[in-house]
Amino acid sequence: MSFNENLKEAMFCKNLTTMELATRSGINSGTISNYLKTNGAMPPADKALKIAQVLDVSVDFLVNGFETKKVSSIQQKSPFPIEVYKIAQDMTDLEKEELSAIHGIVKVLKKK
Repeated sequence: MSFNENLKEAMFCKNLTTMELATRSGINSGTISNYLKTNGAMPPADKALKIAQVLDVSVDFLVNGFETKKVSSIQQKSPFPIEVYKIAQDMTDLEKEELSAIHGIVKVLKKK
């Protein structure tokens, strides 16, 4: 995954908005928004470190999508695998009927 996808995932898991991340990290919200764009910029090391500290992940996670030296607090505290958060994020724009259909599929899969 790319930096912007990993950043979005960590923000989603920490339930932080762009403005909240900007305030806590001391980085301009426009700059954070730029990092979140599909072809957004990669931050310099000092800013990546500030972002990682606020999100309680490593810079490794933001760059590579996985932790190599430590397990992030997201991975430690979450009762769900990170994939569940990714699925939930993908489903945020679905209509009520589509969500109902997915719920039915999950029920069937759980029975297996």
